[in-house]
Amino acid sequence: MNYIRYYRCFFLCYKIEQAHWNLKRILQNSMGDLCTCWDAINNVLILQHNEIKASFEMSIHVIGHTFNLTLYKHLVGVVSKYALVQIAKEVLRVNEVGFDSQHCGCVLRSTHGLPCACSLARYQFGVIPLNEVHVMWTRLSFSDIFSGQSSSEFSIQQEFDVIANRFKELDMGGKLKIKNKLHEIAYPDMTSMCPLRKKVKTKGSQTRQQKMQERSTKRNPSYFEHVDKIHSIDDSCSKGSKGSKGKSKLALSLNVVLMLDQFHPVTHPFIKEVINVNADENYGYRCIAALLGMGEESWSLV
Repeated sequence: MNYIRYYRCFFLCYKIEQAHWNLKRILQNSMGDLCTCWDAINNVLILQHNEIKASFEMSIHVIGHTFNLTLYKHLVGVVSKYALVQIAKEVLRVNEVGFDSQHCGCVLRSTHGLPCACSLARYQFGVIPLNEVHVMWTRLSFSDIFSGQSSSEFSIQQEFDVIANRFKELDMGGKLKIKNKLHEIAYPDMTSMCPLRKKVKTKGSQTRQQKMQERSTKRNPSYFEHVDKIHSIDDSCSKGSKGSKGKSKLALSLNVVLMLDQFHPVTHPFIKEVINVNADENYGYRCIAALLGMGEESWSLV
């Protein structure tokens, strides 16, 4: 297959050099300004467009004597004249090649998408079908309308029929949903979005009076700071003062409130006690042991 790649590269380089030569022939020199070069390139493109358009007309209306055979019945007027000439050359090789694909080489099929000699041997006494030719050679117009071979691929009639049948079976809500989607496709310039009731101010600072807490730049205390504060209160309560009971209640209330802030508010009514254990690699076992009433130092039993 290396020679096929070589042929493709050679053909591509040839077309590029040919276009380059045509452009240099029209420019004549390299001293022109931008407007001159633009006009020259535009003239080259118009000339190529006219040549291709003329070849399309010849392929549709001009039929040579070589292609009056029944073999080309489905291709004449539908396939490019250049493709028909290439197929005719392969037809002459059928008697020599036959069905042997190795001897044929299948170069024309690999490089142009056209039937080669071993493929044409099957239609030697019949008609060459249109599907043997690549759809590129059936484009005999610059319009976006494809040929009859590929027009069915872009038909949406089947989808419309399915949508219509489903629309009849759905309830009012489903019908409204399908109608809204079809409305967006049919009228892309229109939108279903509604304007805001109140115009939003996008410039300047907000005039709303914010609370001091919202405007404060002080960070929230961390979990360890909460724990240290609780332990400091517990230590002061353990010294035994007149207000020891009040301080212990205060510590307990602070313990509950501060620890509860670490949980989601939905779970607050279901939390009865919060126990702070040592933060080591066995803290999970310590929590279970403490909640079972054995003390966190009994974590090894768990």
